[in-house]
Amino acid sequence: MFSEEVLLILRIRATLVDAARCWLNQNGYVEVHGPTLIPEIGCSPSHFEVSYFGKKACLSQGLQPYANYFVSGFSKVYTIAPTFRAEVRKTKRHLSEFWRIEVTQCSDLDAMLLAEEELVVQICRKLAKTTCEESRVAESVRENLACIDKPFPKITYDEAVNLLKTDGFDIQWGARIDWQMEHHLSLKFEKPFFIRDFPLSPQTIFYKAHPDRPELTLSADLIAPEGYGEISGCVQFVDDQREMMERMKQEKIGLRGRNWYGDFMRANVAPQSGFILGIERMLQWICRCEKITDVTAFPRGFGFIRL
Repeated sequence: MFSEEVLLILRIRATLVDAARCWLNQNGYVEVHGPTLIPEIGCSPSHFEVSYFGKKACLSQGLQPYANYFVSGFSKVYTIAPTFRAEVRKTKRHLSEFWRIEVTQCSDLDAMLLAEEELVVQICRKLAKTTCEESRVAESVRENLACIDKPFPKITYDEAVNLLKTDGFDIQWGARIDWQMEHHLSLKFEKPFFIRDFPLSPQTIFYKAHPDRPELTLSADLIAPEGYGEISGCVQFVDDQREMMERMKQEKIGLRGRNWYGDFMRANVAPQSGFILGIERMLQWICRCEKITDVTAFPRGFGFIRL
């Protein structure tokens, strides 16, 4: 049997998903569903490879590239679905199976960030109003959410690196901002904030380059305050098929992978951006839980499966 505290967290989780779905539906987004099994794309170590009738396939990590087709018909879409990542990391913040709210629309990055900001604020307001049970978790939720409002602060990757260097971290420009660094930066803020304009890297081959600084991408991470770190990633996607094919070729992605991905890009003729909000990550911040395994009923992570 679940404890009362676990049951309360699960109720908060249900309210969070309902609040997100209500706001998205009211603002013209259409809920869609993409496949869980997809053709392999290159050799990313974070993909779960599976055998599909004797052929190689992967478990989905997001709606792309199928979002291209959905957006070409509806302009604004979202999905609420599981995500699978084969990350060999045993931490308090990583799961190998987690749920996401993924939103994609025809817009540039700035418009997408405004939509993400509004969605998060509306979720927080709904939870602040409806979380009334007497318990440590409920009290924590109300305290967390009472003052969350837009606009969210924004800093660039360059500014984040300079802040970390000033505070004694050994980080070179172009390096990944890891969990410990995110934790440190988030202690400086009292509400969620964005870090934007990350450098181009093998992990960002689907991201559009910054028009003024081609070594950067049009991308942003949403960081929860008080040490909880990243809860969402947002990006403007490459919208030129030839550019995408060249990038995939440079990353030694096979012709079959390039062809099936490129077929979906033909439907996309306008700037397209999207974000993925991790439900468990957001709950961990909202409920002030030490471990991400505390916010899901049957967690799956590196080295364990809770039955």
